[in-house]
Amino acid sequence: MSVQIGIASLSDIQPTTVDGRQRSVEERTKQIVELGVLADAVGLDTFGLGEHHSFDFAVSSPAVVLAAIAGRTRSIRLSSAVSTLGALDPVRLYQDFASLNLVSSGRAELIVGRSAYPEPFALFGEPIESYDALFAEKLDLLLTIRDNPVVTWQGRFRSPLVGAEVPPRTRNELPIWLGAGGTPASIVRAGRLGLPVVLGYIGGDAGRLAQLVDLYRQAGAAANVSDRLSVGVALHYLAVTDPSDVDASYPFYRDFLRPKKPGGGGFIVEPEQFRRGLEPDGHLMIGAPEQILDKLTRLHKLLGLDRIQALVDWGGLPGEQVDRSVRALGEFIAPELRGLG
Repeated sequence: MSVQIGIASLSDIQPTTVDGRQRSVEERTKQIVELGVLADAVGLDTFGLGEHHSFDFAVSSPAVVLAAIAGRTRSIRLSSAVSTLGALDPVRLYQDFASLNLVSSGRAELIVGRSAYPEPFALFGEPIESYDALFAEKLDLLLTIRDNPVVTWQGRFRSPLVGAEVPPRTRNELPIWLGAGGTPASIVRAGRLGLPVVLGYIGGDAGRLAQLVDLYRQAGAAANVSDRLSVGVALHYLAVTDPSDVDASYPFYRDFLRPKKPGGGGFIVEPEQFRRGLEPDGHLMIGAPEQILDKLTRLHKLLGLDRIQALVDWGGLPGEQVDRSVRALGEFIAPELRGLG
């Protein structure tokens, strides 16, 4: 099976971008819907949408926005990227995406993660000090619900379910991926459970990713679920035709990742770090389409990828530039990568 190529948005919003433009949450949300429609039109395989719970992002309910995209698309798969499962009710999360699966004729997926931000735990009243145990329990419940229309289940952090019906049910199984930032324990958990995994690649050496993929496949083999494993990678992407646009993108990239409030999540990307990421062995997929294709080809050969998820609209980049970049991915880069098998 050839590698799947898709795009994602985290829905980050800059009320005033680094080039002085202004936009509202409504405008940003509509831009995301149009990106999903464009991704389908240029033949991409997947569209992922992040979930966040602060004013630095436009989307807190991916299923709702993905449903809007479903109504205007025909074939692209629609997923969260990621759902902050540790802070959510697995029953409601399943119901939202099962409903999306129905309205999209079976194109919905879930990518679940532990959340890189503290806000959802406080907002939904979940104990952040039990971060990992909470996620493990909720993942167990989510998988139980997905696989069983009537659920009897008991855990530590929520009330038990006894013979509970959990509608709606869909003809095809709702795919559930695990999104991981690079913690070996998370990778091993995904492999042991036979869950497909999406690894974040936003810095460092690709050799580190290869080590994690080896751990994942070893855990899957030990659990006798190797046939259920798939490996995806999430990365930062911008295709340009004018070399000067690479340097011009740096202020947007810096603004995308910088902490937006004292003590908030994020980090400062210095110019030399940005340039290092642009090098042939660097993690940033920013440059001419041919250069990006070469980097992605080598990454695919190293990791044996099943999916590539390109974050395309970071930092308040101009919408027309993002659209051109998505077209380059769908019309040039993706066909070449799929030809690799």
